[in-house]
Amino acid sequence: MLFGMVFGFFWLTSFILACSEFAVIGSAVTWYFSDKRIPDDDGIPGDSDVMKAIWWTYRYNAGSLALGSFILAIVWTIRAIFEYIGNKVEGASGDNGCTKCLISGIRCCLDCFDRMIRYLNRNAYIYCCITANSFCPSALEAFLLILKNAAKFAMVESIAGAFIFLAKSFVAVVTTLIGYFLLGYMTETEVDPIAPCTCIFIISYLVGSQFISIFDVGANTIL
Repeated sequence: MLFGMVFGFFWLTSFILACSEFAVIGSAVTWYFSDKRIPDDDGIPGDSDVMKAIWWTYRYNAGSLALGSFILAIVWTIRAIFEYIGNKVEGASGDNGCTKCLISGIRCCLDCFDRMIRYLNRNAYIYCCITANSFCPSALEAFLLILKNAAKFAMVESIAGAFIFLAKSFVAVVTTLIGYFLLGYMTETEVDPIAPCTCIFIISYLVGSQFISIFDVGANTIL
């Protein structure tokens, strides 16, 4: 029962993330295929229909998102089981260097596999949104498309990843500096700024990551 509850938690979490990601993908798709000949009231050509993207998410693609989330939940469950077993093995072996090296290598392989499944799921969702196909054919077509254009995808992903990292770091650093200068005005006594600034940096980096991830998904969809 505990195993089922843990797996259900992973599956539900993955499904919620997939739904939010698909809503962003649908918004980018509706903008891409909208009429851009006549600018809107905001002066920007094209129109992104977020409500239509949310409707597509839950009305037409919930099954595909559930299947992709199920696959990712299996990977997360395998990683959780391995972490439990790995910690037990490390504790039993003591400071054995070979054991630590082996466990670290398996952790690295599982993490790479997790990242690959996430990336493939994202591109499968994009293909689902554009073509209205189910998950499995979309995942196959997305995988073949990535293989045929591996150099282009690698270059674009590398450049986008670098800019996204710089953007998240810029948001976190600027917010931390503002918080550091505000500490003197908000407190009447002297306060050690290390702990508050560390909290500000972590929270601002996480918030910035959530907002900038929308740009990451949108850029991948346009590609």
